[in-house]
Amino acid sequence: MDKRVPPMSTSTRLRCVLAVMDYFFFGLGGLCISVVLVLIRPLFPRMERPLGSFVLRYSWKLMCLLLRCTWNLRLHAPQKKEMEQLRSAIIVANHPSLIDVVILASIIPRCMLIVKPALLRWPFLRPILRRLCIVNNGDAQQMLKASREALAQGYNIIIFPEGTRTSPHKKNKLQRGAFHLAIQSGAPIVPIHIHTSQPFLTKEVPWWYVGEHCPVFSLTLHPAVYARPGELPHREAVRLSHQIAEQLGL
Repeated sequence: MDKRVPPMSTSTRLRCVLAVMDYFFFGLGGLCISVVLVLIRPLFPRMERPLGSFVLRYSWKLMCLLLRCTWNLRLHAPQKKEMEQLRSAIIVANHPSLIDVVILASIIPRCMLIVKPALLRWPFLRPILRRLCIVNNGDAQQMLKASREALAQGYNIIIFPEGTRTSPHKKNKLQRGAFHLAIQSGAPIVPIHIHTSQPFLTKEVPWWYVGEHCPVFSLTLHPAVYARPGELPHREAVRLSHQIAEQLGL
């Protein structure tokens, strides 16, 4: 894929440099959180997940603040208060940018993420992912069981049903794990549509490129969707998939 960028103004070059610095601090913060999690595990084993979730949420709030202060992020979330009150919900969203999960988890409390095993290769992220995320290692039943347990404990599960970043040039087929989880757990599916004013941390542009203008991320919270009891699981998953795809514009 061609990732060439147009000629940049001096201000854009400066913002690109500042963005790279933000990403460096983000990686450093991940390392610090990993150290904290390793230290508190033997001392407060029962507090590891709730405390880690709290620390992770506010570290991502700090990341968003850094991006805003360097003119690399504007956030428009008119339903932010409603998002902050979500509990035991399955959050499904489109995935235009790498930073989507940071934005969502900085707003929504007590979040658990479903991640790919490939992310465990990053040493500074491994302790965070093992303790605060559900790793999708290909065992669907194990993943669903871990997700149901997290929902029962009051955590929200963030899932990007496309399984990869949204691309304007390719339509991704929705994976149905989130919908089977809703059928088995009875938890609500809460769709959140993410709109970006320009490509930023997408598949189409280099990771360091921030664009000529400050990227604006607009979040739209849709009404919760529930699985219908008594329906055949496969048929109900298909129905939910079509409904969510329509709400998220996928």
